[in-house]
Amino acid sequence: MINVEPGTEKAVHDALEKIKGVREVVPVYGERDFIAIADVEGISDLNRAVLDIREINGVTYTQTILGMELKF
Repeated sequence: MINVEPGTEKAVHDALEKIKGVREVVPVYGERDFIAIADVEGISDLNRAVLDIREINGVTYTQTILGMELKF
């Protein structure tokens, strides 16, 4: 989940779509501005994607949530 500085939404959105591993960028209403869904091979790839996202001009906050697979 990502917050950005007002006025930087378009530039950040475009930059997020270029990050290796980011599969989808979803603009949202509420406390956050975007959800970036990543599809990566391992934790090191996830770490690289998060660090790349944090380097984008306009990004002010990130929160990483790991999804899990339910197996019944």
